[in-house]
Amino acid sequence: MKLLYKSAKVIYDAHLNEYQVYYKNWLIWKYDTCYKFDTNPKYPVHYKTKEEAEKRAIERASALLKTSVIWQQSNFSYTE
Repeated sequence: MKLLYKSAKVIYDAHLNEYQVYYKNWLIWKYDTCYKFDTNPKYPVHYKTKEEAEKRAIERASALLKTSVIWQQSNFSYTE
């Protein structure tokens, strides 16, 4: 089995009220997804609290690190 991602991280953005998930293959960090949370419980938009959004972001980042290639095939044929 070959793992697809070398590392993952979760960033908390206080301005946007969200947790952002990034992964890294070799040198560049790439954006995967974000988990937004509600700051006003009277008017929920995303239906997540800050703790739930953080938990889901960490679960997603740890799942990225376990993602692996099970089988791969190609149809390239080189003729000279």
